[in-house]
Amino acid sequence: MGKTPRSNNGNSPSSHLNRPNGSNEPLFPGEEKDHDPSRRMFQLRKNVMTLVASVLTLGYALWEPRRLQINHIDLKLPSFPETFDGLRVVHFSDVHLGFHTGQKELSKLASRIKDQQPDLICFTGDIVERQAEPMRECVPVLASMTARYGKFAVMGNHDYRGRQQKEVQDMFREAGFTLLSNQHVVIEQGREKLAVAGLDDALTGRPDPEEAVAGLNECVWKLLLMHEPDYADYAAPYGFGLQLSGHSHGGQVRFPWLGAMTTPRGSRKYIQGLHYTSKLQMPVYVNRGFGMTQLPIRFLCRPELTVLHLSRDDVSKR
Repeated sequence: MGKTPRSNNGNSPSSHLNRPNGSNEPLFPGEEKDHDPSRRMFQLRKNVMTLVASVLTLGYALWEPRRLQINHIDLKLPSFPETFDGLRVVHFSDVHLGFHTGQKELSKLASRIKDQQPDLICFTGDIVERQAEPMRECVPVLASMTARYGKFAVMGNHDYRGRQQKEVQDMFREAGFTLLSNQHVVIEQGREKLAVAGLDDALTGRPDPEEAVAGLNECVWKLLLMHEPDYADYAAPYGFGLQLSGHSHGGQVRFPWLGAMTTPRGSRKYIQGLHYTSKLQMPVYVNRGFGMTQLPIRFLCRPELTVLHLSRDDVSKR
């Protein structure tokens, strides 16, 4: 004899399991969580990939400062003296001795500079991070740098920061650098001349381009060394043929499509590489620097040594 099926009349215990005292309230408040294993695995992989990418990015940012980039720049310049055609100017900047850069790193840089067989060596400021003392052991390294027509330097804002600029200046001279502060030096070859001028730092010193070119004939081609690149707009009317600068570090940290995250005052307009002033079209080259400041990292902004090959513009020869 078959069993009669039970009808669900609402009186079975299971029908009241989620309805205590016959109410419509659930027995266990809250929403049921999604325990889909595939979703949990996706989230786990996402987190792991984010962590790995972060570690790799940080590792690269710590490694990049060791990857010196040597940039060769050919510049044809109006009124450049023909007897100096092909002049090789080696430009470096912003070493920041005392902040993760010392004698070992500078010695490697000096070796790379020697390989370029420079006619001129130009340094555009911030040899130290703050204190002068880290420069002391590096004087022999700086002294080992040689160039056909000499080596020249200007001060940067960090060179003043520790209020030990006198010691920094003395060590530059001890190393054989000609330190220019609103001054110029004339270099002669045959019947032609060129001048190397340098200005005091714009943020902590007193730059005076008029004083820097005082006594120079207007027809003498002039190379300007100035720490802050944005000063080019003020310097251009004084007849300089080219300005070399540093200070910006190229931003030190850059991102694709966005560029530099931040740059210091004095390098908001001209950040890296070759630019021309809007008025008078004076060329300005901004070196990304050798050292670092604030953070011991670089990202998509390698340290730079610049080799500029200067020659007379064909238009000038006509």
